[in-house]
Amino acid sequence: MKPLSSPKIQKANRLLSQDRGNLPQLLQANAESLPYVDNYFHGVSSVFLFHELPAPARQNVINECFRVLKLGGVFVICDSIQLEDSPELKAAIDNFPVMMHEPYYPHYATDNIVERLQAAGFVEVAQEVHFMSKYFIARKPALSG
Repeated sequence: MKPLSSPKIQKANRLLSQDRGNLPQLLQANAESLPYVDNYFHGVSSVFLFHELPAPARQNVINECFRVLKLGGVFVICDSIQLEDSPELKAAIDNFPVMMHEPYYPHYATDNIVERLQAAGFVEVAQEVHFMSKYFIARKPALSG
């Protein structure tokens, strides 16, 4: 998987710095080893990453997102639909990795992301499907233990 290039991140940071409100800072990092302390964020999101990852990396990223979330924090994943969401699209889902050179997509298409989220400790896991996108919304328990 090719990460965002440094020039793209620099340009995005320049554009964001033109806003007089809060200044977000973008950085490039390995999602399996996030450079943040535990319990740092109120929310974390991932957009079209999970189908790009091998199964062990998917779990590692979920575990890291759990680690950096504050108690009661929310993790939202937006990615491609999965086979269970639209069985009538099986031919398209099966053909997508061939046409788009997506080696991890076949496993993602049948992977149980809810189970992965729960294994990391997330609760109140919800799923929503909107056309060709699927969302997983999970919460880190408000109290540890």
